[in-house]
Amino acid sequence: MNTTKNPSECKNKDEIRDQIDIIDKEIISLFAKRFEYVSEIVKYKMDTESVIAQERKNHVIEMRGKWAEEFGLDKETFEQIYRFLVDHNIGKELEILSERIDV
Repeated sequence: MNTTKNPSECKNKDEIRDQIDIIDKEIISLFAKRFEYVSEIVKYKMDTESVIAQERKNHVIEMRGKWAEEFGLDKETFEQIYRFLVDHNIGKELEILSERIDV
């Protein structure tokens, strides 16, 4: 990560905002990397049910909530974030699957 200062080392709100911007860019970069894997996994899924994978979806959301708690964050908030993310990715996977099947 490209942060250069710990939060307590920042001297003003602009320095803090700069650090937040650096972190947010890194988070988005990681989401992009994650999506590369999401796009790739569709090669191994043959139908809508395997894309939706409800049991896996539930497990992912539950685990992310637990991980958030381990870092002192709100479990429900991060479960909501990941529910949105996973639902979005499922939609993208279904699009990819549909294009592959229609070809």
